[in-house]
Amino acid sequence: MRQRKTGTLLLMLVLMLAFPTEGLAKTTALSNGVNWRHIYTKVNGKDQSIDIMAVDLTKRGHSISYHLPMPYYRLNKASALSNRQMPPGQRQLGAINASFFHFNTREPAYLLAKEHRLDNLGVVSNKNTDYMYVPAAFGVRKDGKAMIDRFHLTVTAKAGETSLPITGYNESREKDELIFYTRSMKFNNTRTNPHGYEVTVDGLDQPLDPGAKFGQAVTGKVTSIRDYGEQSSSIIPKNGFVLSGQGEKTEVLKSLKRGDSVSVTIQLEEKWRGSQFMLASGPLLVQKGKVSMTMAATSPNARIRAPRSAVMVDRSGKKVFFVTIDGRQKGRTGMTLLEFAAYLKSLGGYQALNLDGGGSTTLTGRAMGSSKAKVLNRPSDGRERTVSAILEVFQAK
Repeated sequence: MRQRKTGTLLLMLVLMLAFPTEGLAKTTALSNGVNWRHIYTKVNGKDQSIDIMAVDLTKRGHSISYHLPMPYYRLNKASALSNRQMPPGQRQLGAINASFFHFNTREPAYLLAKEHRLDNLGVVSNKNTDYMYVPAAFGVRKDGKAMIDRFHLTVTAKAGETSLPITGYNESREKDELIFYTRSMKFNNTRTNPHGYEVTVDGLDQPLDPGAKFGQAVTGKVTSIRDYGEQSSSIIPKNGFVLSGQGEKTEVLKSLKRGDSVSVTIQLEEKWRGSQFMLASGPLLVQKGKVSMTMAATSPNARIRAPRSAVMVDRSGKKVFFVTIDGRQKGRTGMTLLEFAAYLKSLGGYQALNLDGGGSTTLTGRAMGSSKAKVLNRPSDGRERTVSAILEVFQAK
């Protein structure tokens, strides 16, 4: 896969650090392992309304995972997802809106995986102004500890005994690259220029995206070929994939013909294997206890003061924090991404990952003795926006 070079992206961070001043704070226990804290304060002289849900994973029965609307391309409110019928013996305590989604397809934009199986492959980007310039995720490992870190997927394709050198997936194709496209793309075609060669594979022997198991080969047959110079790009089949090559990578594709079998395997790097779940988002905001963004601080999406959402873990991986910042309202200014990163560091965050913000920023909680979860922050639209997924904490009785 293509490697990302992030460099120093903090633009004289020392001049931009977010220092909170004293303000009003209230803490409410939602269980013996989950506390919600509301803070009204000033950061860099700007009024801020902040909500923090702290989760202690060492407390018996407490777990975190993500939840998708069903079917998952139908958006829903975080409160509605929080108040769904839970499995017997489980009680949902709180939730935060999760990662980004494509407005045109209403589907999650980035990687989602649970129990070593894909729910969504997602897209990546080769632009350092995009959220997913450096692929990163939040998840819970097989030992029960939470983790926020970069991830790397290896896509391996084979036609007979011939290996096809995949260089990336669901991103723009550049010179001398072979890109693997699936239905996770926000468009139904590859949108590539005519200076390449494309092979479409369909009729898979098992599900791919969603449904593929990491490390297991999925096989289909070549159904169509787009020759070099053709103006229209290839349609991505819902139950298949497209291989798109340019430059030196076209030669290996030209050996394929209609009816040939092609297999593809998606594998995770070792540190993420066996994890209970992974939810990708970006950028990383805090790394190893230091403000360190994996997105250009000059990006318009980073510079604007807006409502923000993030998930954060401590160094032990035993404590997780859902954090929301209200914005675009009187007395609720919102933060730039650098201000947000610095604030999360000030809370003691060891690793922190940005989630979908703006009007999507929502935190819900269920008070002790209550049968219904309520919205705890104040969404900027004046009402909840529907989202594609939530991160939730629940307790097994």
